[in-house]
Amino acid sequence: METAVYPNKKAPELFKKKLLNKLTWSNPIFITGMYLVIGGGLIYLASNYYNYSSSTIILLFICGLFSWTLAEYILHRFLYHKIKDASYDKGIQYMFHGIHHSYPNDKSKLVLPPIPSLIIAGILFGLFYLILGNAAFSFAPGFLIGYSLYMWIHYVIHNYPTPKRFNFWWRHHNIHHFQQHDRAFGVSTPIWDYVFRTMPEPKRKTITIKINN
Repeated sequence: METAVYPNKKAPELFKKKLLNKLTWSNPIFITGMYLVIGGGLIYLASNYYNYSSSTIILLFICGLFSWTLAEYILHRFLYHKIKDASYDKGIQYMFHGIHHSYPNDKSKLVLPPIPSLIIAGILFGLFYLILGNAAFSFAPGFLIGYSLYMWIHYVIHNYPTPKRFNFWWRHHNIHHFQQHDRAFGVSTPIWDYVFRTMPEPKRKTITIKINN
């Protein structure tokens, strides 16, 4: 697979109408603040309205945090990339993720915008509530914070040079971008790459990158 990459350029607008393009804007500080407020409100309800103990809230929060890492892997592998060949250059895969592969350092394409982010979060909370009942008020905040941590890790990887030490996240994610697009789907943690056998393979390339500055 050959793909063109524009590391020093901004991605083209996705829509013809300016209003729709403005809705694609996002910022990690804004998204993090939004989810801290929502998560804090949910925990307040769990503690003061549903009378969950602090230890139960903490346990459910940790479960939600860990569950995000699996959701991150599943979304990246089976939604952002095509199931058949892990490509991302057409259709919904390009809109959600392929444009990021083509313009990896465009800050405006590193974070899911507020409106779709809230819609997805609302749908997921409804699913959590159906499965867990009132426990969802403690589980969901952990899931949201897990997403926020992932978002910051991904943002830092693409905006700061690879450090000499503690550089695993950079190396792992760059392999996914520039060497093996069908491996290294985990961003915040490689645990599910180990579980599902998608860790990078030494001396293997599935894509040919054409750099355009």
